[in-house]
Amino acid sequence: MKDKKYIILTASAVLLVAISAGWLVAKYYLFPENTAQEPFIELKDGMPEGKKIPDENGSDVVPVKIFYPSEAGLSVEEKNVRNSRLPVKMAELILAEYLKGLKEGLGDTKLLGVYRDSSNIFYIDLSDEFRRNFAGDAGQEYYLLKSLFETVMVNLPGTEDVKLLIEGKEVDSIGGHFSCFSPLKEIFQEEDRKPGVNDRKPE
Repeated sequence: MKDKKYIILTASAVLLVAISAGWLVAKYYLFPENTAQEPFIELKDGMPEGKKIPDENGSDVVPVKIFYPSEAGLSVEEKNVRNSRLPVKMAELILAEYLKGLKEGLGDTKLLGVYRDSSNIFYIDLSDEFRRNFAGDAGQEYYLLKSLFETVMVNLPGTEDVKLLIEGKEVDSIGGHFSCFSPLKEIFQEEDRKPGVNDRKPE
């Protein structure tokens, strides 16, 4: 009797394994399209997931907002950039696109490096063209700095602040009107309490 029960239990176990194996093979190998889901990507830490957008080369790109200084204060353009899961790499890709859109010699600026510290402050290291080729009044300097600041802050959620470096060093100012020794948020917090330069809205 014991042998008979053992044979029945063994046969049942073998049958169960065979059914499970058959189901898995059918699900994932014979009919994989039934399990395929729309792909999602994570842009960076703390950023909501979004759909992949294949570019003409088949690479995954994502939409970002790029801010530029303009006569009205700030303008914003939506562009597609290659996606990266690493926040620092994503910042590099976004800033490279930002620099390409600057005008009047500022477009010659090179991105030398992007760093992020433990406080989620991004350090943006630019070549000296960003300072040397700037010629403008306080309002133009304000919106140049704010365009850089907003481009990083809006596209990289969780960012606390942006610190500007020129050729790897802190600089006193880009155009002589605003100190760049501190992270940029301090400039905009101070100016937001004043009428005038910050009254203009993004286009």
